[in-house]
Amino acid sequence: MLLHIAAVLSGGLLLGFASFFVVARNMAFAATGVAHAMFGGIAFAVVLGLNPTLGGLTFGLLMGLGIYLFGRRLPRDAIIGLTFSFLMSVGAIALRFYRGYANLLWSYMFGNVTLATWGNVAAILLLLLIGVLGFAFLYNGLKVYLFSEEIAAAERFPVGIYHALLLLFETLTIIFVLRVFGSILTTSLVVVPALLSFMLFRGFLLSLLMSGLISLLLSLSGYALSFYLDLPYGATTTALSFLVFAAVWSVRRRQVWLRA
Repeated sequence: MLLHIAAVLSGGLLLGFASFFVVARNMAFAATGVAHAMFGGIAFAVVLGLNPTLGGLTFGLLMGLGIYLFGRRLPRDAIIGLTFSFLMSVGAIALRFYRGYANLLWSYMFGNVTLATWGNVAAILLLLLIGVLGFAFLYNGLKVYLFSEEIAAAERFPVGIYHALLLLFETLTIIFVLRVFGSILTTSLVVVPALLSFMLFRGFLLSLLMSGLISLLLSLSGYALSFYLDLPYGATTTALSFLVFAAVWSVRRRQVWLRA
C-alpha cells in the first residue's frame, strides 16, 4: 500500500510539473504520440522476449527524436501523427505473432499501480529533481520562451535548445510513469492539471506550482476511488480528471493561456 501511494504521489507530481510546459508550448499532441509509440515498442519487445521497458524506452526516444529532427522543417502535428502511427503499427504487427499472456501489455495501456517498484519511485523523483533544477537554472530564458518563441528568438535565447530539452523531458516523463499510470492516464495528466491551473490562477510560478498540486490531488483522489470502488486506477483517474475539468470550465469559461 505504501509503495502504491508513493508511486501515485511521485508520478502525479512529475506529470503536473511536465504539464505546465506541455500546455504552455502546445505540446500535448507530442505527449500523446510518445505515449502511444511507447506502447508499440512495449508490444514489439514482448514478442521478441526482450525487456518491455527497454522496448518502450527505445520507441519513445525514437518518437521524440523524430519530432525534433523533422518538426523543424515540416508541420509538427503531421510528423507526430505519421511517426507514432508507424511505431504503433510495428507493435500491432508484432502482436499478430504473440501467443503469450497479454495482460502485461494492457497494463501499460491502462495503468497498473501494482507494477510499481521502489526503483520506479526513485527514478521518477530523480527526474523531477533534475527538471526543477534545470528550470531554476534556465528560468529567465525559459520564461520568455514559454510566453513567445518569436520573442525569445529575437532576444537571442537558444530557442532550439529549449525546445529540445522540453521535448526530452516530456519524453522521459512519459517513459518513467507509463508502467504505473498507463498511456491513457499519462496523456490526461500532462494536459488537465495545467489547463486547470491556467484557468484558475495568475502568475508564472503560481501556475506552475498549482499545476503540480492539482495533478497530485487528481492522482491521489483517483487512487482512493479506484481502491474503494474496486475500479481500474488509470481509467478512474482519467474520468475524474475530465469531470473536474468540465466542472471548472462550466463555471469559469475563461480562455486558457499562460498569463503573467
